[in-house]
Amino acid sequence: MTTPVPARLRWSGAGAVLAVAVLQVVAVVVTGASWFLRTVFAGGACAPDCDWATADAAGVLFVAAILASVAVTAAAAVLAGRTGRDLAWVPLFSTSLVVAGYLAAAALFDGAMR
Repeated sequence: MTTPVPARLRWSGAGAVLAVAVLQVVAVVVTGASWFLRTVFAGGACAPDCDWATADAAGVLFVAAILASVAVTAAAAVLAGRTGRDLAWVPLFSTSLVVAGYLAAAALFDGAMR
């Protein structure tokens, strides 16, 4: 039989998730700035031959990775708040989703610009 966790301690689990989510915010800002700098100056040399549809798809992929990452972290915060479980590792996993999404989108974008 499990002992119920007091509400104050349950919400500290959500606080831990949100505290670690600061790393996720930093990753989104850094990769977002890198994405902006990568895309804003691209296309000058290959303007008539670039695959702009694929370049747009790369941008959608990057934004989808960020949104999925935020959704996973938000779900972990709610779950940790309701159950009192320690889910502070979830934002670290979500941060890896942002970085992996950026790398995949950058590779797709670079392929479209060739």
